Amino acid sequence: MTVAAVSLKVARGAHVIVDPLAKLLARGSLPGAYGYDLGAHAMRVSRARGVAPMTLLPCAMPGSWMVNARAPSPVFRQWLSPPRVHAWEGLYELLSGGCEAWLSRNDEERDAVTKLVGALCIDGQGIAAISKVLAYWIGESVPLMDDAMLALALGVIDEPKTADDPRAGAEHFVPAMDWFAKTAVEHEGTWIQVARDYPLAPLDTAQTLDRLLWVESWGFRLRFGADHGPFARVRSEGRSAIVKAPTRAPGAELSEGELTDDERAQWG
Repeated sequence: MTVAAVSLKVARGAHVIVDPLAKLLARGSLPGAYGYDLGAHAMRVSRARGVAPMTLLPCAMPGSWMVNARAPSPVFRQWLSPPRVHAWEGLYELLSGGCEAWLSRNDEERDAVTKLVGALCIDGQGIAAISKVLAYWIGESVPLMDDAMLALALGVIDEPKTADDPRAGAEHFVPAMDWFAKTAVEHEGTWIQVARDYPLAPLDTAQTLDRLLWVESWGFRLRFGADHGPFARVRSEGRSAIVKAPTRAPGAELSEGELTDDERAQWG
């Protein structure tokens, strides 16, 4: 059974993900996203087969470039050297195990995560770059924390005008984990069904939600190609959605009164 839509609780009320499989297919048409997903699956398989997580960490750092992480290799060198490499080790212990494991963490452990993430916020890098490594390395738990995702989900920062200058710092990491984990668990059956229908890469429930959040918060602005999109955003008070809009420019902003019949059918 194809999932038609799912409604998420976000900062401005409700955001409805319309036709999630179509959104995943659009994202999967991008070479970097496609490679990132296959690499993240390889990470998961390697860990399951007993490869030490810290052995895999150096591979996760350049892997993050496939989803446009801004951290350069000199930052990777600092991250992989003492004392900062120990922060990654601590984060693995506190973040691995999936969304339910995260939700069971106590306040002391959450505070520790904030401090460890803060220790990695160096040379202008914030949680966008750090999370893109973590989501590759610990994909069952951690989402990509671009500014656009944080603006949609939590409203803690303004919606960015560019994806190339992320500003969110360590203080937003734990709240983003909390919102993401709760949303992943609340709609677990939906993410499982969408992942089963997705042919391009194996995704678990958290990864499915994460990939969709990128499309819904930022990726809808892109031109994906003839078979996918373009997409437009519809917003009314307390509700938003990204709809397929073949006659529009990518990333168009629409009101309810501007919708075509096809767009209105998706909006509901």
